[in-house]
Amino acid sequence: MPIKLIDSTQYHLWADALHARQLARTTKDEWDRGAYVRWAVNTAWTAFENYATDLLSAQGLGMRFKKRFDDALAANRLPKVNWGSGVWQRALAVYQLRKDFTHVAAITNSAVLRPPIADAEKAIETMREAVKALAAHAGAASPPWVEDDGAAGFGSRTGDYAIGVLTMAGADPEHPETVRITYVWEGKEYVDLYAPPGTAWEPLLDRLQGALNVPATAIRAYRGQTLLSERLLNARRSE
Repeated sequence: MPIKLIDSTQYHLWADALHARQLARTTKDEWDRGAYVRWAVNTAWTAFENYATDLLSAQGLGMRFKKRFDDALAANRLPKVNWGSGVWQRALAVYQLRKDFTHVAAITNSAVLRPPIADAEKAIETMREAVKALAAHAGAASPPWVEDDGAAGFGSRTGDYAIGVLTMAGADPEHPETVRITYVWEGKEYVDLYAPPGTAWEPLLDRLQGALNVPATAIRAYRGQTLLSERLLNARRSE
């Protein structure tokens, strides 16, 4: 069945965080909500840490993260970041929250066992900013997966397929100028991604064409309902 085109370990973790956040938003049970929030915070942080490890060719960032991150920047001849303000200060707050959830307070503090949904929302937004900030700091392109801000949770599952759609931050699927990227598989068209109005669509088609793991016959870009481009593909089977 077609799913989000998970093409990296980081995106796998990021999709888990979005899924956990959506479950936390929709559950009516406060204990379930707490578990989903902790899951979202942990995996959002881990997606960032994994990205930083790969980008900086580092090892073991998780232990004594701040020092080892600074050391990895120095090894790459990059300047230190400012941990005392802005996104890096907020990132350290998420790191501490993750430590509390995982190692320290969860077994002794009932409030930590039932964190608010705001903790998941803030962690995901902060880690998105941190990934983008690190990419810019290193002179690298920001990874497309970090723009994904949507997940379906455990919604109804009817029919033959469950479709996952990447929704970039700031994109409204109902906006008439939203950029929509789709693929055609077995005679049906599926949405892969929604991007904000004005987003360059060519790189999004390039990304989709490189990441496809189903034998699609075409990929398309739209602005609202207007077709911008169609690429016909040779159908191929998943490995």
